[in-house]
Amino acid sequence: MNQFTNIDHKNLDPVRQQFAWEALAAHFDDRSPEELTSSQRQFPHHTRPELQQTLSRLLTPFAPRLLGLNQVHERFPLTISSLFVQSTGPMSTSVSLAPVKYRDVDVGEETPVAVLDNGLWLITDGELRAAVLFEQHMEGMNTSIASVEIVSLPNARGLAFGSEVYAGLEQAIRESRLYRGKVLSLEVTEDYSGQPRSIVVHRLPAVERQDVILSPQTMELLDRNIFEFARTSEGLKTLRQSLQKGVLLYGPPGTGKTHTIKYLASNLPAHTTLLISANQVGQLDNYMLLARLLQPSMVVIEDVDLIGRHRTEMRGPKEESLLNRLLNEMDGLHQDAEILFVLTTNRPEEIEEALAARPGRVDQAIEIPAPDADCRARLLRLYGSRMSIPADVAAFAVERTEGVSAAFIKELVRRLAQQSIARKAQGEVSMEDAENALQDMLVRSGYLSQALLGGAPAREKPQVRIVGDQCF
Repeated sequence: MNQFTNIDHKNLDPVRQQFAWEALAAHFDDRSPEELTSSQRQFPHHTRPELQQTLSRLLTPFAPRLLGLNQVHERFPLTISSLFVQSTGPMSTSVSLAPVKYRDVDVGEETPVAVLDNGLWLITDGELRAAVLFEQHMEGMNTSIASVEIVSLPNARGLAFGSEVYAGLEQAIRESRLYRGKVLSLEVTEDYSGQPRSIVVHRLPAVERQDVILSPQTMELLDRNIFEFARTSEGLKTLRQSLQKGVLLYGPPGTGKTHTIKYLASNLPAHTTLLISANQVGQLDNYMLLARLLQPSMVVIEDVDLIGRHRTEMRGPKEESLLNRLLNEMDGLHQDAEILFVLTTNRPEEIEEALAARPGRVDQAIEIPAPDADCRARLLRLYGSRMSIPADVAAFAVERTEGVSAAFIKELVRRLAQQSIARKAQGEVSMEDAENALQDMLVRSGYLSQALLGGAPAREKPQVRIVGDQCF
C-alpha cells in the first residue's frame, strides 16, 4: 500500500509543506521510493565549494525548487531514503524542511564562497522528474564527507540526467580551480571570522630573491633542483623522465629553512604547495590525494626527522607505519605524478638511512648553513633597511657574530632599533647600541639564551650523505 495515499500531496500547497517526505511525495506524484531509482557519490569535504558551484551551474537551467533540510546532527547523514520517512510524535524521525543555510568558505580569494550546508533540488523538465540531494556528514572521529545523491523516475531521461550531473562533478573536481596554485594545509579549525575550515589557504607574504640571504652556491643548488626542474617539466615528460623529486633542506635552527620554503612557494605560482607539519603526518594519505589532484604540487614536510628517525629509535609500530607511508609515496609508486617533496630538518644525522640515502626518495640534500660574513652583512642591510647603521658599526657587528644564525641577526637589528628609539634617535644606530646589544646577547645571556637566539657555538658539523651530483 502506498504510504502517501491518505493525503493529496500532489495538490498540497508547497507553502504548507513541513516535511521533506511531503515535498518528495508531491514532486513524484505520490510514487513510493520503490518506484524510483537513486545513485550516490561521495567526495572529500574540502571539495564542497566546487561541488556547490558545479551543481548550481548544471541545475539552474531547469529552474529547480531548492529546499533546505533540518539536519539534526552531522554524524547522521541525510539520504533520499531518510527523507522519505514519514512519522509523527515527539520521537519523529521525519526530516523537516528548513531555510536554506549557507556557510562562507575561505578559498584564498578576496571574498569567500557561500556553500550550502545541505540542499534538495526538485527538478521537472518534460519526462524528467528528479531530485538532487547535497549534504555533508561526519565519518569516524575527524573525517567529514560531502555527498551528492540523485533520485529520478527509472526512465532513460532520468538515468541520462544522473550521468550528466556526475560527469560534470567529476570534471570540476579534476580541474579543481579554486585551490590550484595556492598554499594549503588540512586543518579542522575555526577562527574569529566564523568560517569553519577543513582546508586552510595560507596567504604567505611574497618573498623576492633579494630577500633570501644565502651563499651563491646554495642559491645555485636551489635554482637547479627546484626552479629549473619545474621549468623543464614538459621536456622531462617528453623524454619519459620522472617528475617526482625529493629535496632535503638541512641546517641548524634559525638559518632560514622556513624562509626558504616561503621563497620557493612564492616563486612557483603554477605549483600548489601543501604544508605538512610533523604532527599532521597522520593525514599523509589525504595530503597525497590532494597533491595528485592539484599537481603540479610541492609537498613540504618540516622537521622530517621527527618521523624519519632511525628505526631503532622509534617508540612503536605507529611511528614506523607513518615512515613507511612517507617512503612509499616518495618511492615512485605513482610515476606520472608531478610532485616535488621538500623536507626540512635541523638534525640530518638522525634521519633514517632509507629516507636520506636512496635515490628516488631524496635526490639532493642542500645545506642552509649559518650565514658567513658576507651574508651577515647583507642580513644587517635587509633587516635594518629603514635604519641608519654606520659602516663601522655594521663591520663590528659582522665581526662579533661569526657562527650565529640569521634569526640571531634579525633579533640583533631589533635590539639596535629599540635602543636607538630609547635614546630619542629613531633608527640612528650608534656603536654603543651595538656593543650593548651584543654584550647582552653573547655574554650576559648565558648558553641557554644564546642557543634560543641561534648564537650558541656550533656543534660538530653532521655528516650528511649527498646523493647524486652535488652541482645539480
